Amino acid sequence: MVLDPTRHADPERWGLVPDAYVRDFFPEEDPVLARAITAASRGQWQPACSAMGSTWGDWNRRAAVTASLAREGSRSDEWLNNWRDEQPDRDLAVLDAAAWFQVAKAILGESDEKEHVDGFHRVLRKAERAARAAAELAPQDPTPWWTMIQIAGGLSFDQARFAEIWHELVTRAPHHRPAEEAAVEYWAAQSSEVMLDFAANAGPALVLRAAFLLEDDDPIIWRTPLVADAMEQLLTEDELSNDDRGYLILALYDHNRFTEAIEQFRALGSRADGAPWQRFEDPKGTFLEYRVNSCRKAKL
Repeated sequence: MVLDPTRHADPERWGLVPDAYVRDFFPEEDPVLARAITAASRGQWQPACSAMGSTWGDWNRRAAVTASLAREGSRSDEWLNNWRDEQPDRDLAVLDAAAWFQVAKAILGESDEKEHVDGFHRVLRKAERAARAAAELAPQDPTPWWTMIQIAGGLSFDQARFAEIWHELVTRAPHHRPAEEAAVEYWAAQSSEVMLDFAANAGPALVLRAAFLLEDDDPIIWRTPLVADAMEQLLTEDELSNDDRGYLILALYDHNRFTEAIEQFRALGSRADGAPWQRFEDPKGTFLEYRVNSCRKAKL
C-alpha cells in the first residue's frame, strides 16, 4: 500500500485538532490572572494584589501567578511602584524579587557582551536581596526561596550555598514542582551526573526535563536506560500535566514511537502553551512541526 504523504500527515486524519486551533496562550483559563495582567499594564495594582492573595497556601499556583505578574512587572513597573506607595505588603515583596529576576533574564538575552553580563549579575544580586527581604516578610512562603533557586545558577552559587537555599525551600514545601524544575536547571550547569541523580529522585517527569537540557551536548541522552525507563513510567501514569506530556512527546519521538507521540498530542489538544514548546523561539510552530512529523512517520 502506497500512502499519500500529504494526506497521511494530516493531523485531523489522526483525530487531532486542526492547526488553526492550536494556541500558545490561554488567558481565559485564569481570568483572575488575566485581569490582573491587563490592569497592571495600565498601572493598576489592586487586581494583582487580589490575584496574589488568592494563591496563599497553593504554592505551585502561587509560583505560576508570581512568574506571570513578574514578567509584566519587568516590562512596566508603574503598577509595582503604585502598589509600593499605597500598600506595601508581603505579596509585593515576593513580586519585586521575581520581577528583578525577570529583568536580569531580559538583560542577558539582549547580548552576551561583558557589559550585558555584568548588568545581568548586578540585577541578579538585586533580585537576591529582594528575595531575602521577601522571605523575612513571609517566613512561611516558599516562593522567595524558589526565586533564589532560580537566581543560584546565574550567580554561580556553590553547591553548599545552593543546598542551604534548597533546605529552606523544601522545609516550607516538600513537593514544590517549580522549584524542582529550577533545581534541575541549576544542576545542569554544575554536573550532568548530579543533575540526573537529582531528577531521578524527584520523579520520571524531571528525568525527561533533564534529558532535554542535556541533548545538545549528549545527543543520545534520550536513549539511555535512565531516560527510557522514565519514559515508560510516564506512559503508565493516568494523569500527566501538559508540560509532562510535552517532554514525553520528545522522548517518544526520539525513540521513533510516533503513534504513541500522537496519542500525547491528542491529549494536549490545542495546547502549545506549556513546556517544552515555550522554550523554543516559535512555540506553536515547534509544536506543529513535531506533530505533523509524528503523523507523517507513524504507521496507520
